[in-house]
Amino acid sequence: MGGKVLRRCNSSAEFKRIKIMSHFMEDAANTAPDPVREGISTTGTEANWPKNCWWVAAHGSELGDKPILRWVLELPLALYRTSDGSAAALHNRCPHRWAPLSMGEVKGDSLACPYHGMEFGRDGQCLKVPTQDTVPPAIRVRSFPVQERYGFIWVWTGEIEKADPALIPDMAFFDDPNAQAVWGYKSASGNYMQLKENVLDLTHFAFLHAKSLGVTDWDRPPEVETTETTVTYRQKFEMKPLPAVYAVPAGKPIGKLVNRDNWGCFASPAVNYGAVDCHDPQPEPGGLERFSLYIIHLTTPVSIAKTHYYWAMVRDHGPKYDFDATRAMSDVVFGEDIAMVEAMQDMAQRSVDQNEAKEYSVAADRAAIEARRRITAMVKAEQL
Repeated sequence: MGGKVLRRCNSSAEFKRIKIMSHFMEDAANTAPDPVREGISTTGTEANWPKNCWWVAAHGSELGDKPILRWVLELPLALYRTSDGSAAALHNRCPHRWAPLSMGEVKGDSLACPYHGMEFGRDGQCLKVPTQDTVPPAIRVRSFPVQERYGFIWVWTGEIEKADPALIPDMAFFDDPNAQAVWGYKSASGNYMQLKENVLDLTHFAFLHAKSLGVTDWDRPPEVETTETTVTYRQKFEMKPLPAVYAVPAGKPIGKLVNRDNWGCFASPAVNYGAVDCHDPQPEPGGLERFSLYIIHLTTPVSIAKTHYYWAMVRDHGPKYDFDATRAMSDVVFGEDIAMVEAMQDMAQRSVDQNEAKEYSVAADRAAIEARRRITAMVKAEQL
């Protein structure tokens, strides 16, 4: 499988759907979002996200026999699993006295309010009022369409009739059952677009991640291709030294000269993904000629100034992932990104002259600017 390369980001029909390995679905050793603080908005700036989108609310392993609270687009959601194991999402506010349903109990396919015991089905309809025989049909709570794919729980926050599961970006990068993946979570006190733009311009590698990643050859703007809804960048490095982060898992000498094709895609407001596809024209005896590392960035707004950041890495080679070691390294790299994003957010919020400041873009920003345009178009379309 090492030679299989995804050349561009396009419609979901072009890719084959797969199931990610079971350990990708089940492992939950990550820092969970803080349900108390995550819903607090720290600025009055207008929201810059579309509602008609599939957003990642959780990793599947976070849903067990008890409901959890997750804030998505300033909406408090109660997530839980029904009797058949499928995921469900209800607005967290009981319509009786506004008690949080996430503090309640799962009963079969329903969620029982912890305050007075009213039960709500996965469609939001109240099914039981313990103190009376009849249930007023008007008592209901908003329910949200849910899909579980690639190990993650996706919720649709917009118009229900537009909640087409096919709109979830297809991330079936390969169909080899030996492929392995690792995932993680980080919370960021910054706008989700800052994180998206961060992974659409990798020229920051040579500066922000020079020590942690050791990838310093991103010294020119990438090529950029666009469709109506997607943006793809690509940078090719011909016979360049292989950094340790790519060499070690592939069993290659650090610094060996290989061809490297680095690409990434803005697939939706919620999803960026990409890969490093490597070609060693002179592999060692029994060594790999082609190998790839895929990475997924899933950014979900909590509020205008706070973001859920789920990530995943998938590779088609090398020894089995050491989850703890991989997450420790990822915490360093993504921690550098988030520290910068949070510093930028702080600058934007606290500077008294921010309305007088201008933002200047350069050639390397093209992919990010194209992504902005597509999100702006989606937001404006919902306002018509």
